Amino acid sequence: MNTVTIAHLSDPHLPTEMAPPRIGERLNKRMFSYFSWKGRRRFLHRPEILAHVMADIAANRVNMIAVTGDLTNMGLPGECRQAMRWLEQMPAPCTVIPGNHDTLVHDRWHQTVGLWQPWMGTLPFPFIRRVGNVALIGVSSAVPTPWFRATGTVGARQAVRLRDILRETARQGLCRIVMIHHPPVPDLAIRRKALTDIQAFATCIAQDGAEMILHGHIHTSTLSSLPGPQGPVPVMGIASASARSCDPLRAAGWNHIAITPHATGYRLGVTRHFFMEDATTGTSQETIFDLPSPSGCFSGVSTPA
Repeated sequence: MNTVTIAHLSDPHLPTEMAPPRIGERLNKRMFSYFSWKGRRRFLHRPEILAHVMADIAANRVNMIAVTGDLTNMGLPGECRQAMRWLEQMPAPCTVIPGNHDTLVHDRWHQTVGLWQPWMGTLPFPFIRRVGNVALIGVSSAVPTPWFRATGTVGARQAVRLRDILRETARQGLCRIVMIHHPPVPDLAIRRKALTDIQAFATCIAQDGAEMILHGHIHTSTLSSLPGPQGPVPVMGIASASARSCDPLRAAGWNHIAITPHATGYRLGVTRHFFMEDATTGTSQETIFDLPSPSGCFSGVSTPA
């Protein structure tokens, strides 16, 4: 049986020497993010660290790269074009969703995040991209928010579409991996950075299931879970792919996910690769999840008495 491998990375905040926003762009949250970048964050997100991460992914020859948002710092058209060029140079096929920094304010879709549509499925969100017997399901929690807030929202329309997609891909027996920028588990993000409709998202998973959920946003590598119809659904967070840190959980890294089908479901093995600011590199011990087939978990399926 064929194994599908996925590299999960997030929040690269592509380092760049940005010019100040133009007059028409500065009377909003982008100016605040610009000062944050110039004053502190450009020292935390380093191009040489991101280069190490991408070289490691290339060396591992994965089938798909999954990027869970925040490719940019202010979501400016120029930054989104830079991110498009970065996506074009990926060492493997790539699937991407936006993060809150990519949608700081309302802007022209086709000149900003819309440039990344070749690396998304058919929109609207959630979209689906197939890799063998794996369905990557891209949910967008990225919405413009008031100053000093970085919350995310899925919304009722996406939630309805997500449930339909989870049911259909379960009928097909696919391994369903959901991508979302904001962590969908309570207390992983502080209130001003959290998912506003976290319970509605959790209800979708509780009723219709998934085999794994990937997120970013909090710049910390985490392992948690949400209840599913056949047991806990693993929720994997990953630190920023460009972060300089001496903390292994916050140091730049990526998750190597190997999905292997078997007679009764799927085995998912996850190994975290990380890169410390002192040039130390490491990998975590592989975490194994043996999950039952999704084909019987969607609503309306009866089980023998």
